[in-house]
Amino acid sequence: MDDIYISKKKSRESDEIEIPAINIPDITPPPNENRRPAGYGTPERDGFAPYRGKEKPKNRNKGVAPEPVHNDKPKKKKKKAGPVKRIAMFLILVFAALYLLTAGAAAVSGYKKTSLNRNSYIASSQLNSSPFVKNILLIGVDGTDNEEQLRSDSMILVSLDTVHAKIKITSFMRDSWLQIPGHKFAKLNAACSLGGAQLVVDTIEYNFRVNINDYVLVDFAMFTEIIDAIGGVNVEVTPAEANFINRTTRHTVESGESIHLDGAKALVYCRIRKLDSDYMRTYRQRKVINAILAKIKGPEALRLFGAMFGIFSKIQTNMNPFEIACLIYRTGFSALFFDTVSSRIPTDDLSWSGREGSQSVVELDVGANADYLYNFIYTGSAEPSDGGD
Repeated sequence: MDDIYISKKKSRESDEIEIPAINIPDITPPPNENRRPAGYGTPERDGFAPYRGKEKPKNRNKGVAPEPVHNDKPKKKKKKAGPVKRIAMFLILVFAALYLLTAGAAAVSGYKKTSLNRNSYIASSQLNSSPFVKNILLIGVDGTDNEEQLRSDSMILVSLDTVHAKIKITSFMRDSWLQIPGHKFAKLNAACSLGGAQLVVDTIEYNFRVNINDYVLVDFAMFTEIIDAIGGVNVEVTPAEANFINRTTRHTVESGESIHLDGAKALVYCRIRKLDSDYMRTYRQRKVINAILAKIKGPEALRLFGAMFGIFSKIQTNMNPFEIACLIYRTGFSALFFDTVSSRIPTDDLSWSGREGSQSVVELDVGANADYLYNFIYTGSAEPSDGGD
């Protein structure tokens, strides 16, 4: 459209204002169907229509329910626990309950809880150890008086070796002539009377370079109760041993390859010494311990478990109730699935009889026996030395 200008200039000839003619073009569109604003038109003719929002699809078949949408993936059904899984869960719950029950029984039994301090006579780095081997020292004393007034009648190291799947039992001869740390040379069994269980552990560690994790000190009354609880043990008894028991005690024992002994007879059998030597005495002790472990593999294990509640009050140890329960189950598991081997320190070829003053003692090569003990417990390369002279 042309611009419209209004002039204010007065005409010289007249006072009237001149208004120019306005040229207004014709805006009526020509009859051309292709020219129309975008967005308008006839859907039937042009194929599109103005946007009026999303419309719901029309159901041509009115009154008919729409077909359901099927999912190709089948719904996952909840799997029920199989019989094996249910049994495993049941056993786990049973063992957990028994573990707590055992720990609770130990806690209320009134057993003597002591501490086992770090050995102050030798550095920990000089002691042989392994996270897969647990060493527990069993100390047997004759009597129930103050432990520092008693001599340890037997000292047996029980090693639970999970690497080689074995229980290793090592007896330390009570007459071994050794350096008692902080004291002079003496027999090994004197360590208990000089410093209790702590000094017994320190002495064995100091001389033989083996780390002892825990200890259990018992008197022989408890030893007989354990054997009676499992219904006795079967061991080989030689004619000489049977004759010695029958002649020197009130008990009567027969000889044979598998003789049944109750707790009292087994104790007498273990303590035979004057018949031969301390070598054979420790050998008899290991035979009885092996017989006890063999019984645990049978139904007698439940009887032993029941007797534990009365036995706890008769032990002294550095372990807390939960550690005691853990040791019981670990030992029971090992007895079921591990082989048992045994030996003694000193060995035959690394020791000899001797005298110190008026005492008959066992002299030994301490360093060589320490090497043998390391190989026996940790590497498995040392052959068991289970016999005696």
